[in-house]
Amino acid sequence: MIRQWIVACALGFTVLGALVVWRLSDHDLDWRQSERFNFTSEGSSISGTLWLPEGAAHAAVVFVHGDGPQDRVAGGGYAPLINVFLDQGIAVASWDKPGVGGSGGNWLHQSMADRASETRAALSLLNQRFDDVALGAVGFSQAGWVLPQLTRRDADFLVLVGPAVSWQDQGDYYTRVRLAQDGLDPQMIQDIIVAQTIADDHAFGPKAQVENAPTGMSVDRWHFIRENRDADARLDLAQLDLPLLAIWGADDLNVDAENDAALYRKSLEAGGVHNKIILWPAATHGLLKSSAYNWQLTEDWSLFAIARFLAEGRFAFAPGALDEITGWIKERNQIEH
Repeated sequence: MIRQWIVACALGFTVLGALVVWRLSDHDLDWRQSERFNFTSEGSSISGTLWLPEGAAHAAVVFVHGDGPQDRVAGGGYAPLINVFLDQGIAVASWDKPGVGGSGGNWLHQSMADRASETRAALSLLNQRFDDVALGAVGFSQAGWVLPQLTRRDADFLVLVGPAVSWQDQGDYYTRVRLAQDGLDPQMIQDIIVAQTIADDHAFGPKAQVENAPTGMSVDRWHFIRENRDADARLDLAQLDLPLLAIWGADDLNVDAENDAALYRKSLEAGGVHNKIILWPAATHGLLKSSAYNWQLTEDWSLFAIARFLAEGRFAFAPGALDEITGWIKERNQIEH
């Protein structure tokens, strides 16, 4: 009896160990076939990586970051996503933002138009690498003011995850959610929003000078906000000639998903039949399961949430969301090629 119990325990630990290794492999890209993906944009040398699926690629995409000093794997957060794409036969290229990792320049000196030019340069390099596959860009959050500037000359399709429409409206929404979570009542929140709008116009408006920057804000960050705070995607969306998949988590705490999805539908109403606008249930800003990962910032995650993400890997994402994205991309390849 004791021997059987020992054997059963050993078998259980073996299975558990194999399961842990299997899940942790979602966070590892070293075993994947890869190449350097280096190019020049706006005079800066940009350093990145192109990851390749095991077989022939069905499509190829570039990843376009959201806000912040992101490296090519977003501090490791992209790894499960990239592994899912590779398993579906989709090659992925991503790079360090200017001034981050191996890239020169300074991302805080970029306008959204500069970021679009950077993406065009990356897509041009990707086009040189692949023949007869659909090429696209997958962008996150702030990339919603970048990718709609692209055209058929640049790519075959676009995917946006959690994009906002208006920079300033997005900022107000973010603040409203944060203050509501802090327990403030609606009238107090509205008063704070009004006061913040006045303060922001003074700090970043047309007549603002660098000495008007909020206390503690770097000069570079002040310039970045002042340069981009009037960004609004509506005009670019109305002129878009590329198939677009835009997907939001229905429980997004950063972007007003329901409102912005409606604005996307309105802006794209004259567009092609291949556009797809989706609110994904029980999902966060980054399409993770909202029951476990719904914070506005990853820096706010609990230790338990971090451990759970490491354990879950690709299964940290809302069920079916990544299948929706990769399936739509593969459909584009069938249509385009």
